Amino acid sequence: MHLNRYYYSSLRYGTIKPEQMLAIASENGRQTLALTDTNSTSTCSNFVQLSSKYEIKPILAMDFRNSAQQRFILMAQNNKGFTNITDYVSQFLQNSKLEIPEIAPQLEGVFVIYPYSDKKKYDLKENEFIGIHPKDLNHLKFSKWNSYRNKLVVVHAVSFQNSREFNSRHLVRAIDNNTLLTTLSKNEHDKEKTRMLPYQELSDTYNVFPELMENTKNLVKKRHADFEFSHKRPTSPPRSSYNDTLATSLSLKTTYDGLQNGHKKRGERVFTNA
Repeated sequence: MHLNRYYYSSLRYGTIKPEQMLAIASENGRQTLALTDTNSTSTCSNFVQLSSKYEIKPILAMDFRNSAQQRFILMAQNNKGFTNITDYVSQFLQNSKLEIPEIAPQLEGVFVIYPYSDKKKYDLKENEFIGIHPKDLNHLKFSKWNSYRNKLVVVHAVSFQNSREFNSRHLVRAIDNNTLLTTLSKNEHDKEKTRMLPYQELSDTYNVFPELMENTKNLVKKRHADFEFSHKRPTSPPRSSYNDTLATSLSLKTTYDGLQNGHKKRGERVFTNA
């Protein structure tokens, strides 16, 4: 049910290793877990492989940000959607001058989750939603979005699990911003509730808006992606391809001829072991 989490591969945003996160999720009664690293997919294959060990349904997504400024989350509905997400982020990774726009593109097989803001106007399409963090709940009561509860989903970020990881999270954000920890912007600071909560505690947090939990469940059910990763190691070619007498002789001769020609071009005498 958590639709926003940062692993230690999340380009200086997260501190938790994939298997550690899966273990924590399992202990807290989770059956579904979404990976939303920031502008990165480097952990995806490892995350999917390990998820079966903990009997957790993996969801692949990406948190698109300009520095600490979140634009949107793109969540893969299927394999095609995941391909479209990786293709889309590539343009920003290849050209650092490009900035991620405020409005997400329409990509096949992809859900869009925008961060909650009462100041922004979104013309939400069928595949687009607004993510509500626990800190947003009090504001939501008096927001225009309170009338659009069918488009609201639970987005509870998880960046750390204890005080040590809490401090580490702020250190990596200071490093990324090339600043001292004491001068780190408040926008970069996490709240204490950005840790994994037991399922019942999470449900109780949103009990004023029960529709949000139901919307999130329905969103997860629409995800249909299957990734095959073999655990078999590739077999080595026959040893003869490396040690065959003729191949070895030809290789040594080519190397020797190259050395010999190089010395002769400089007018040096070539010595052999003969």
